[in-house]
Amino acid sequence: MRVTTIIICLLACRAANAAAQRADSTGVAGGSVSKVEQVRRAIDSVLDLRDSRRKVRVDTAYLRRAPERLRLKLRLNCSGSDITTKGTQGGSPFESALETDLRTTLSIGASYRGLSVGVALNPAKLSGKDNDYELNLTAYGNRLGGEVVFLSSKTYKGTVSAGAVETEVAAGAVSQQMLTLNAYYAFSGRRFSFPAAFTQSWLQRRSHGSFMLGLTFMGGRLRYDYGNESLPGETTLGIICAGGGAGYGYNWVTKRGWLLHLSTLPELVVFSRCRLTAAGGREKMPYRFPNIMAVGRMAVVRHFDKYFAGFTAVVNTSYIGDSDRLSVGTTKWRARMFVGIKL
Repeated sequence: MRVTTIIICLLACRAANAAAQRADSTGVAGGSVSKVEQVRRAIDSVLDLRDSRRKVRVDTAYLRRAPERLRLKLRLNCSGSDITTKGTQGGSPFESALETDLRTTLSIGASYRGLSVGVALNPAKLSGKDNDYELNLTAYGNRLGGEVVFLSSKTYKGTVSAGAVETEVAAGAVSQQMLTLNAYYAFSGRRFSFPAAFTQSWLQRRSHGSFMLGLTFMGGRLRYDYGNESLPGETTLGIICAGGGAGYGYNWVTKRGWLLHLSTLPELVVFSRCRLTAAGGREKMPYRFPNIMAVGRMAVVRHFDKYFAGFTAVVNTSYIGDSDRLSVGTTKWRARMFVGIKL
């Protein structure tokens, strides 16, 4: 996608320069306004060529492209994650419940015929109070799409219980670095649109649902350093696993023009390579069928004449291991509220 964008921009600039030279040679007055118009027309010509080569076949009774070419959007983003563990150590049961600080960012973005750019601001990061880093890349299509999420966090805190002893876990004792990739395939892409709910580049005109296939890859590590008598020393859990499954999504269009989206994709872990490293050495993480992962999405969108607004959320959950020996459950969520203008 990034390579395509670069090629489009280079072709547009070349076309704009040619147009400017023709205008100068014929004596037409230039000025900043006319040059902007020349660049816009050059970009449109390249994008028209791109769209003509795309064979996007949809049922126009259910879907249509958003007619406005330029959309500006202001977003408030919130995200968080939590980890739960359960098992036994030294013959004694233990469990823990940890969660990160709430991450909040403000972002502005512009989208012109599918080419988008955005800038995000994290007030906590500027003040030095946030030690978490999160990167989200999304690509939603009517038939194919997904997300790439990278999380690096050092703000997990909560409690760990071993036997009758409960210990507070301060921020910094548990850290996580995790890369998650989600992909989906929607069977009814001609009448059901993920972009209508999440990017507003398409409009869902009538209610429709679709069965879906999903794939998820998760890789990274969790590092525990409780530093207490119950669970002494440092423990590192390396995780590499992949899952596949099937689910369903539905876009409901109300009589007042609201779009409500809800979808779920439960998946079975079909590949797992998890290793636990502690003071006693390295060993395979225990496994008991089934280990599962799941992706849930929801959205509420409302279009007006020149404006649009809404809310979206994506939740990733996973469960791996064996609860009698050691199991780890993770939840990662992201929510966005947005308002935009169509030009």
